[in-house]
Amino acid sequence: MAPGQTLLETDTEATLVSVLEAAFAEIDTARCDAIIASGDLAHLATEAVYRRFHSLITQFFNGPLLCLPGNHDVLSAMQAAGLPMQSIVWPDWQLAALDSHEDDKPKSLITEIDRQALSEAVAGTQSRHILLATHHPLVEVHCPWLDRDRIVGPLELLNWLNQQSGERLRGVVFGHTHQEVEAKVGCWPVFGVPSTCFQFQPQSSRFALDDLAPGYQWLELQHDGEITRTVRRVN
Repeated sequence: MAPGQTLLETDTEATLVSVLEAAFAEIDTARCDAIIASGDLAHLATEAVYRRFHSLITQFFNGPLLCLPGNHDVLSAMQAAGLPMQSIVWPDWQLAALDSHEDDKPKSLITEIDRQALSEAVAGTQSRHILLATHHPLVEVHCPWLDRDRIVGPLELLNWLNQQSGERLRGVVFGHTHQEVEAKVGCWPVFGVPSTCFQFQPQSSRFALDDLAPGYQWLELQHDGEITRTVRRVN
């Protein structure tokens, strides 16, 4: 939000700071290789707000950052603010970005242009394993008001990407649900991350907030392609 503004009675900048403080108090920051910010980075989606977000992150971490646009985001404002939105590539792993959003609309939208961009991103690398990062969920989370906006045809999408990448896909991470999710699509694990602000109530038929604290997750990407996930909550 703008400085001093709250959302649903939550100071979302303060809760994000709390999450970053907790995360980087856990470990030596040299062990953190990258941050994935999985969308809905701003509710007031202006260039100035995105620049504040980026500046805040860099106070804690100056390594690779992958920012995904969510349904509350405005892509042109993210681009104007210079947020990094390209895939992150290492010899063992690639963090591949898929844009699933449409400005100001909650429902997921993956266009042929989005697919082509993803295909080109994975075809141009030689990383042994790929983790796909997107905003919208690929599985039902048993909240009807959220499930109607999830990605359509997730198994077809992942089979297509696995084929495009030479069978290097190992898993998916997404945002949007404001709750912890762990499931599978086909053989691939998919992980939904808690929000750094307020949480949505699991298995709610309509919009409802949970009383769980802001959270974050660590993803440990192994040399053999396995993914270990640990969820943390701030006090």
